[in-house]
Amino acid sequence: MADLLLSSLSMVKPVAAPAIDPAQEKRIKQTAQDFEAVLLRQMMREMRGSVLSEAKQGSSANYLSMADEQLANNLAAQGGFGFGKAMAAQMMQQVQAAKLINASAGAVKP
Repeated sequence: MADLLLSSLSMVKPVAAPAIDPAQEKRIKQTAQDFEAVLLRQMMREMRGSVLSEAKQGSSANYLSMADEQLANNLAAQGGFGFGKAMAAQMMQQVQAAKLINASAGAVKP
């Protein structure tokens, strides 16, 4: 009986992970990049606040804030610290897992 079960299991072929819709993949990557930009922006705001606390008077504070925002967006667009890429990869794995779970009837074919 055990031999029959083992031989049956050895014949089972796993189904390849379903492909992610290119539009959905693009949205995931953009969202992860935007989130990384927010994190970078907050980090830069805290660094700037601790270093230049007395220099943040007047209109120069607005220009510094805009410069920090643009720098954070550019850093995130070029990979930043890798948070965005890691989050996008994690989200795409979750989407693929959800597709496999929802397609459970065809997930394992003997």
